[in-house]
Amino acid sequence: MTGTSIDGDIDAALVAVRGHGLAMQASIEATLSRPLGAVADDLRRIAAQEPMPARDFARIARAFGEAHARTLDELCSGAGVQPDLAVLHGQTVFHAPPLTWQLLDPWPVAAQLRCRVRYDLRSANVVSGGQGAPITPIADFVMFADDRSAKVVMNLGGFINVTFVPMRAQGVEAIRGFDLCACNHLLDHVARARLGSAYDADGAAASRGTSSEAIAERISLAIAPTQTAGTARRSLGTGDEAARLVELTAALPPDDACRTIVEAIADATARTLRAELSEPTTDILIAGGSARNRALQAAIARRTGAAVRTTDESNGVPVGMREAAEMAILGALADDGVRYSLRQVTGAESLIPESAVINAGFSAGNAQD
Repeated sequence: MTGTSIDGDIDAALVAVRGHGLAMQASIEATLSRPLGAVADDLRRIAAQEPMPARDFARIARAFGEAHARTLDELCSGAGVQPDLAVLHGQTVFHAPPLTWQLLDPWPVAAQLRCRVRYDLRSANVVSGGQGAPITPIADFVMFADDRSAKVVMNLGGFINVTFVPMRAQGVEAIRGFDLCACNHLLDHVARARLGSAYDADGAAASRGTSSEAIAERISLAIAPTQTAGTARRSLGTGDEAARLVELTAALPPDDACRTIVEAIADATARTLRAELSEPTTDILIAGGSARNRALQAAIARRTGAAVRTTDESNGVPVGMREAAEMAILGALADDGVRYSLRQVTGAESLIPESAVINAGFSAGNAQD
């Protein structure tokens, strides 16, 4: 998995799957992150809609596939495992339903790992009239649902996406999920512009700063506008559509600018959760790159009134590996004939089986029964 913010790394998770369908259990056996190298800059150029010759698209897609193959081979070899299935999200370089593109050449992975490969995970839903996003809510249910309480799982990535995970007995019909607002796109942009660094490590600068609440409210309203009652939420896009809002903090000291962006994101999060969820949010599990931002974690807890914990603290799922691990779960569900895009989340059921697959003579069926 690589996120929409294209932070320069590819994250891989080796997941053991036992059982079938929604009764499956999944455990993370090993993880690995490796730099994408020069292909990261190429992917950013494409996501920014920079024109280029067709040969460059082919070259970048192949290089990206080869980076996946190297990373996954190192992960599996280190664990002494021959995988049954590889699941590849690809890089979202364009997403405006009914069109979407998760760029990737998957063939190097099939050739290197000698196993089935699933890829292009969203197109079946988009062509069926859905938003194609978010696709992880059903995987959140598999990984985090229990019989004790409902919870919210929140990914703090390039964008924030949210899953309301009901108690397991309530079933998948009670799952809610939606894209919420820009997150790392804003945080990384203000860090680059004002701190001269790729990101605000652990939210240290934001923790020192003071928010301009007037500017924070203005940004909050822009990144998570009020939703018209009864309408479906639009899945969010690909890049820095909202990053220009950082310019509103240009007159503030750097630490205050970082804190103002944090408070804007937390305010947008709290307002949207109140509008979208019929019951109060008391338990929030966070993952994604900004789950390590202590200032953002504290701001979300303060503005929502919820207990906010990382997925690592609550379930032993590393915050940087939730999405990578859930790709494996989605692929295993697809192997078992489960359509993982939920009508109440994406706006439409997928009319055809989800994801493209390279079988190449490899056997079907998920990892362990």
